[in-house]
Amino acid sequence: MLRKHLVGLIVGVVVIVALGAAAVAWLTVNKPEPTGPGPDAAAPAGATTSGAPQSPSGSAIPSTGTAASASPEAGPRQMSRLLYDDGQNTATVTGLEVTAGTLRVQLRYATRSPGGWVLSCPARTADLQSSHLTMGDGRQVFPVDTYCASQRPGTDFTLRPGAVLESWGVFPVVPSGDDLFSLTWYDLGTVEGLKL
Repeated sequence: MLRKHLVGLIVGVVVIVALGAAAVAWLTVNKPEPTGPGPDAAAPAGATTSGAPQSPSGSAIPSTGTAASASPEAGPRQMSRLLYDDGQNTATVTGLEVTAGTLRVQLRYATRSPGGWVLSCPARTADLQSSHLTMGDGRQVFPVDTYCASQRPGTDFTLRPGAVLESWGVFPVVPSGDDLFSLTWYDLGTVEGLKL
């Protein structure tokens, strides 16, 4: 009698397992199409450090969302964007650094001229109106401090042949991480399409 009960129980369990497996197989083959964002919508796979999702091939996928622009993290960002080149003298934007409420732009002057490069720093008040950032909305932001204003206001000096001068300007703005902006530096020119 006990053996008959055990055989019946085992047959019942086998039938239930078989029916469950058949149901799972049917649901897997005939599952409904998703109609909205899934559980991974908040954190897409392949997101880069800039927040842009990437396809499996690694190329950026354009974002169609209307989320607010990300605030850039504090710290330096290196780059090399030529601002001026006359064949012997060059000025290059070498970095951007975000601090609390300000953006510091780093520049490098270099010369290969046998006679050096004569540079002029305006007086402090004029100097702080001689360069500016142009934001994505067209607003111009002037520096609150520069190399010339703090180190050599109102002086002329010569950069020796082969020498390099590290210059800078501090602007009272931090562009959004999504916004492009440009730098106009004295009468040397403008670098477009800068981005944090």
